[in-house]
Amino acid sequence: MIKLLIHNKIDREGWDNCIRNAVFETIYPYSWYLDLVSPGWEALVLDDYRAVMPLTWTKKLGFRLLLQPILAQQLGVFSMNPLESGLLHEFLQSIPSRFRYIDICLNRENPEIPEKWKSFERQNYELDLSGPEDSYHNNTRRNLQKGQSQDFEFRSISVREYLYLKFHGMKDARPRVRWSYLENLFGGLLRLGKADVFGLFQGDYLQAAAILGYAESRTIYLNGCNSDAGKENRAMFVLMDRLISQSRGAGRIFDFEGSNIPGVARFYEGFGGRRTVYPRIVKTSFPFLRKVKS
Repeated sequence: MIKLLIHNKIDREGWDNCIRNAVFETIYPYSWYLDLVSPGWEALVLDDYRAVMPLTWTKKLGFRLLLQPILAQQLGVFSMNPLESGLLHEFLQSIPSRFRYIDICLNRENPEIPEKWKSFERQNYELDLSGPEDSYHNNTRRNLQKGQSQDFEFRSISVREYLYLKFHGMKDARPRVRWSYLENLFGGLLRLGKADVFGLFQGDYLQAAAILGYAESRTIYLNGCNSDAGKENRAMFVLMDRLISQSRGAGRIFDFEGSNIPGVARFYEGFGGRRTVYPRIVKTSFPFLRKVKS
C-alpha cells in the first residue's frame, strides 16, 4: 500500500536505507539532500519503505506545484527491487490532486510512463571507474595536452571562492540560479562531508573549479565553472582529468550529471562517458499551461 507522508512524519532512517539499497542509488533522493534543495518535502512510501518517491513541492500564487529542484537531476520512484509492472503508475496516481501543476524528472529505473503524462527524454553521462583508464577521445586528449602545458596548480577551495568564479569569472555567462541557493546547498553538503570543492589555479588566479558530491556508489560532478582565461587555456579539461583520476576506485561510477546541450554532452563523451536516459514528466490542470517545451 502506498501512503502519503508529510515532512515530519517521514522515518529518515527507513527512507535513507531504501535509497542506499535502491537499484539506482544516487545523491539526490537522500533525506539530507532533499532538506537542502526542497525544505518541507513530502513523500509517497510503499509498505515499510520498500519503495519511495519524494514530492518536492512549492507554492506560487496560492497554488501548490510539484517542481524539480535545481541541482537535483533524478528523483522519482526508488526501490530496493526492480519496479514491478504498473508500480510507477500507482505512485503517479497517488500524487495528491492538490498539486495543480507537475513538472519533475524521474530516474533511469522509471521508464514506463503512463500515456496521459507528457514525457521528455533527458540524458546523462556516466563513466565506470573500474574500467580501463585510457578511454578518452582523441579531441579530448589534444585539449588536455594543451591544458597540461600550462603551469596549473590543483587544490581544495572554499564555496565562496567557487561562487565568485561562477558569478564573475566569465563576462557572457551569468548563472540563472541565486548565489544564496548554491551557497546553502554546497555549504550544507560540505558540512555533512558529502561534497568537496576543487580549483585549478594559474599563479594566484582561479581558472576553473568544480563541486563533487558523494553517494555510496558514485561520485557526482554536481557543478563546474571556469574563467574566460581558463576556457582559453583548456583548464576544465585538466580539472576534469584530475577529478576522474582521484575518484577511481573499485565499483564506483563517475556521474557527469547531464547534459542535453550538445556541446556539453560531447565534452562528457570525450572523457569516456556513457549515455544513459531518464524521463521528465509534465501534467497540468491549468488550461493556459497546456503547451510545455521540452
